[in-house]
Amino acid sequence: MVTVSRAVQKIIKQNPSLEIALAKDLLSYSKLARYMHDEVEKELGRKVKDPAIIVSLKRMREKAEKMYEPKKAFSADEITTNSNLMEITTVTSQNIPKIIQRLYEIDEVKKGSVVNITQGNKQTTFIFSEKIEKEVRGIIQTERIISEIKDLSQISISFNKETFETPGFLVYVLKELSWNSINIIEIISTYTEFAIIVKSEDLMKAYGILKKVLF
Repeated sequence: MVTVSRAVQKIIKQNPSLEIALAKDLLSYSKLARYMHDEVEKELGRKVKDPAIIVSLKRMREKAEKMYEPKKAFSADEITTNSNLMEITTVTSQNIPKIIQRLYEIDEVKKGSVVNITQGNKQTTFIFSEKIEKEVRGIIQTERIISEIKDLSQISISFNKETFETPGFLVYVLKELSWNSINIIEIISTYTEFAIIVKSEDLMKAYGILKKVLF
């Protein structure tokens, strides 16, 4: 049986902005309860009074606050940016290993031009500098292209081992961007570094937000 608490949690989780606002204590419980009332009743299939929703919201705020609260370890060592990037996603095939090898043999890549490759079971995404677009297209010409996105930028964040081992770091960073209406195109993560791909028009805004919360 679905409880009021579970219904409230489901609705809040479906709206990250509400969860962040709740964690930061920016919302009126009574107004939010009235706003959610019909949806909660629909979820439960029965009548519910606002006070029951308010109690559930208060409980959820305590959990959200702990998850969203910045930790002292939530800091970065370095943040850098790269612009004029694009992304091509193809169907994953047996040719991908050879394609990756050929991409890293491009002269501009050897000189430091950006190339990021994420290979999934069904799709492979290539993120690279627009200046090597011709070479990349030549290398992947036999592959089936699913999507293309241009005018992208990358924000790379380096952090220490302690930050890596602290739960909630990525959630904290990504929620700050979401709260400020930054659309994240891709996330690339390694041991103590991760990169966020955004539209170039959002680069400076996203960079400023991350500098503020991580330095």
